[in-house]
Amino acid sequence: MAEPKITMKHLAEKLESIHTSVEKNSNDIMKLKLEMSYGRGAVKSVAWIGGCIAVIVGLMRIFNGA
Repeated sequence: MAEPKITMKHLAEKLESIHTSVEKNSNDIMKLKLEMSYGRGAVKSVAWIGGCIAVIVGLMRIFNGA
């Protein structure tokens, strides 16, 4: 069985390919983190607004029922 000859040029091409993939993955991870932070902010906003509405409705029931 003949072993393929590995040259410096071949290694450099593989290394460049790996480097490109790592850069792309890093960019994708940063985008994903940004999208997740937007999602967390939206959930907090909806929860806060829902809490305010619940308090207003509760107070209206207390004062209208009393």
